[in-house]
Amino acid sequence: MKIELKNRWTNKIILCGEYESIKDCLQKNRYANLRDADLRGADLRDANLGGVDLGGVDLRYANLGGANLGGVDLRGADLRGANLGGVDLRYANLRGADLRGANLGGVDLRYANLGGANLGGADLGGADLRGADLGGAKNYYNSHDFAQEIIRRQPTKTFTEKEWAIIGQILVHRLCWETIKKRWNKKALPIFKKLKKADFGEFEKEYTK
Repeated sequence: MKIELKNRWTNKIILCGEYESIKDCLQKNRYANLRDADLRGADLRDANLGGVDLGGVDLRYANLGGANLGGVDLRGADLRGANLGGVDLRYANLRGADLRGANLGGVDLRYANLGGANLGGADLGGADLRGADLGGAKNYYNSHDFAQEIIRRQPTKTFTEKEWAIIGQILVHRLCWETIKKRWNKKALPIFKKLKKADFGEFEKEYTK
C-alpha cells in the first residue's frame, strides 16, 4: 500500500512509496532523514530501528512495544501516551523528549540520555535506568522508580540509618505523598533536602508544598 510520511510542522512529504506498513517503511529507510516526521498512532511493535534519527518526531500514542531503539536519536520527540513497554533504548538520545503518560514499563534505558525529558505521569515500573543521564529531567516527583535510581547513586553515608529505613518503606510499599507526610511529617524532609543537593529538587518541592 502507498505510505506517505510527512513533516509534522510543514506537512511536506518526507518519504513516499509502496510498503507493507509504516513499520516496513521505516525499517527500509533507516538512513533517511526522518526528523520531525508525523508518526502519531503508528504501529511499530517489534520494529528494528536501532540507530535511526527520529529527532523531533511526533510519536504520540504510537505502539513501540518490543521495538529495538538502541542508540536511536529521539531528541525533542513527542512520545506522549506512547507504548514503549519492553523496548530496548540503551544509549538512546531522549534529551528534551516529551514522555508524559508514556508506558516505559520494563524499558532498558541504560546509558540513555534523558536530560531535560518530561516524565510527567510516565510509567517507569521496572525500567533499567543504570548509567542513564537524568540531569534536568522534569516532573519525575511521582515516580518511585526514578527516586530509587537517584537514591541508589548516592553514597551510603549520605543518609542516616533512620533515613534509610524510611526510604526502604517508601520505595517498597510505593507510598503516596499524602501517606508519607502523615507517617513521618518532618522526619522525612532531610531525605528530600539531600536529594535536592544532588540536583533533584522536585521531591522536596512536592513534599513541602
